[in-house]
Amino acid sequence: MNKFSVAFMIYGDTHSTRDALTEEKYRELAIAFSSRGCKVSSVLYNDEARDKIATELLSFDAVLVWVNPIEQGRNRKKLDELLIEISGKGCFVSAHPEVILKMGTKDVLYKTKNMDWGGDIKMYTNYEDFLSRFPGSLQTSKIRVLKQYRGNGGNGIFKIIQDAHGKKLSIIPASDYNEKRVLSEDDFYSEFKSYFLNDGLLVDQEWNRNIVNGMVRCYLTGAKVAGFGYQEINALYSLNDERYIPPGKRYYFTENCGLFRDLKEIMEESWVPQMQKILSVENSLLPVIWDSDFFINDVDANSGIGKYTLCEINSSCVSPFPPSAIKFIVEEVENRIIQEK
Repeated sequence: MNKFSVAFMIYGDTHSTRDALTEEKYRELAIAFSSRGCKVSSVLYNDEARDKIATELLSFDAVLVWVNPIEQGRNRKKLDELLIEISGKGCFVSAHPEVILKMGTKDVLYKTKNMDWGGDIKMYTNYEDFLSRFPGSLQTSKIRVLKQYRGNGGNGIFKIIQDAHGKKLSIIPASDYNEKRVLSEDDFYSEFKSYFLNDGLLVDQEWNRNIVNGMVRCYLTGAKVAGFGYQEINALYSLNDERYIPPGKRYYFTENCGLFRDLKEIMEESWVPQMQKILSVENSLLPVIWDSDFFINDVDANSGIGKYTLCEINSSCVSPFPPSAIKFIVEEVENRIIQEK
C-alpha cells in the first residue's frame, strides 16, 4: 500500500506529451518520493483542462506545482482559484497561491526594504504616482531597474538608463538583452502605462553595480536552507561599454557549502524569520521549495549584513533546484501531509 499520493503539476497544452516523472528537473525527486513508499503522478495543467482535473486532484494527498506566473501568454488566475479550492478540501498544495502573493511577487522587495537585505526600493501602485516620482528616482542614480508585479524568465523587468542630457531613456529588458531601445521621455512613460492595468504595479530598484560579482541563489524548504546556486553572469550583466552577454550556467552547491555559510546562517537565524513576521507567513505555510536571489556586494566581507542585497524571491515555479534540496522537500511534504490529516 502506498504511503502517500503526490502529484507533480506542470504546464502542458492539450496535445503535450510532457511527463514530470521523466523530465530531468523532477526525475530524481520523483524517485526519492517513490523510494519512501509514495505514489507519484504527473499532472498536466492548462486552463482548458481545469474542470477535467479538478476532481482528479482531490484524490492526491499533496499537489506540488511547477507552473510559471505567465505561461504561453496566460496568467495563473484560473489555476490559482483551483488550487485554493482543493487546498480548502484538505489537499496539501505548494506553493499555495495566497502565499505566493505574499512573498513571490515583486512587491516583497518593497515590503522588506527596511531589512538588512533591503536597499533603495520604491513602489508605484498607479500611473499618476509613477509619473510623479519616477523621474526624481532616475535623476538621483541615473540607472534603475523596473519590475512588474508578477512574471518569470525576466518578463517585465527592465534596466532603465537616463542619458547625460536627461532627454532620452534607454530600456534593456532582462528577457532579451539584445532588445535595447532608446525612447523619448514621452514615449517611455506612455509605454509603461500598461503595467498599471488590472491592479498592476511597478517596483523601482536601484541598479546594483556589484552584479559583476555574480548572483547567489539560496534555495529553501520551509524555513531551512536546502542548497545554493551561483551564476557568474546573470540577466542584465553588462561590460563597461554596455555590451551584453548571455547569462552563464548556474552551478549548484549543498546547504553545507562553506562558500555560503554566512548566508545560510543569516537566512535561517534572522532574515527568514524577519520576512515571515513582516508578511505574516507561518512556517507551515512556507513553500516546500522557494529561493532568494542575492547580489554579492563585497566578496571579502566578514558578515552577511552588507555583503548581500536581495534581488528577488521566487516561489511559483522553482526548478531546477540543487540535488541537496531533494531530501528536504520529501521530508517537508510528508510532514505537511500528516499535519493536514
